[in-house]
Amino acid sequence: MKKIFLSLAVLALMVGACDKIEEGDYLIQREGGGGGPIGGGQDSLHVILLEEFTGVKCNNCPAANAKAKELQSIYGSNRLILLGIHAGNLAQTDDKHPKAFNTPEGTELFNFFNLFGVPVGFVNRIDYLNSDIIKSEGDWGSTISQEILREPVARITLKEESFNATNSTLNVSGSVATLLTFSATNVKICLYLAENNIVSPQTMPDKSVDTAYVHNHVFRGSFTGTYGTTIDLSSGSNTFNESIVLPSDAVKENCEVIAFIYDGDSYEILQANSIEI
Repeated sequence: MKKIFLSLAVLALMVGACDKIEEGDYLIQREGGGGGPIGGGQDSLHVILLEEFTGVKCNNCPAANAKAKELQSIYGSNRLILLGIHAGNLAQTDDKHPKAFNTPEGTELFNFFNLFGVPVGFVNRIDYLNSDIIKSEGDWGSTISQEILREPVARITLKEESFNATNSTLNVSGSVATLLTFSATNVKICLYLAENNIVSPQTMPDKSVDTAYVHNHVFRGSFTGTYGTTIDLSSGSNTFNESIVLPSDAVKENCEVIAFIYDGDSYEILQANSIEI
């Protein structure tokens, strides 16, 4: 983890409005609660990504999913982005679950972070260096309530450039602009594809199978590989342009693109954004 270094001029403007910068903080903590915009506009928003690891045969996962949706209803979809990553033994097909949503990238994340079961989640992937990155749904609310208070270090814009219906290729572009000076030099950007409104069987808490269960925010693949690509922000901004071929069973109108930047050394997600396509 790293410090933020601000110019004296900026510090002077913020005296009395922000807490002091503690060792190990990326971002400036705002006094008080709420987590809403200071001056309005996208620049004032620190956006959180909740990666929820789940599976179609997991009977505890519907409750965790409901908790994630409850938290999003509290903070808003512009502040809290959800991503359901199906992985592990409970994300496999069988006679009662003809469709599973495990992906090579999701499985790689599951294995890399040494996960052994679902449901669990990451809130901006914080605490990886402290070996406390894995959060149960009971911890999501308190973790998000603290993370939401942070000031944004960057702004991510996203735009759908084109979609080729013949070969199902989606092209998106965007930019990343820093808003505060931070010392992370190994910054990576990831673009993930998610899909909503997928009706498919899911094991429920009573071990029954709901054949009309609606899966949302399902991770369907990555534009940029599991761990993304390096983005140079030394000049304060940079652009990107990436493409992906949608899965053959995906409905384009139900898809969304999630973009986030993270510190390649600590894995902490610094900023995120999403668009429906």
